[in-house]
Amino acid sequence: MHQRKVALAGSAHLELVSGVVQLRPEDAMFDAMLRGWHAQQKSRGLKDETVEDRERLVRRFMEFANEYPWQWAPAHVDEWSLP
Repeated sequence: MHQRKVALAGSAHLELVSGVVQLRPEDAMFDAMLRGWHAQQKSRGLKDETVEDRERLVRRFMEFANEYPWQWAPAHVDEWSLP
């Protein structure tokens, strides 16, 4: 029996084009992750303002940590949350 795969909003294969070589793959992956996350949040009926505020926060955190999300560590959050 074949299981039918359903493409969920924000799935990576919907965000990145197969066979395209990215000049800055980390930036492309980060942007694709945010687009996918945006789509998932919108599919849950969240307001544009909420989604945009969250994206700005993630981008600010990335700038602070100076690392991509897949390189974040608990220490980054500790440093971010210091007064």
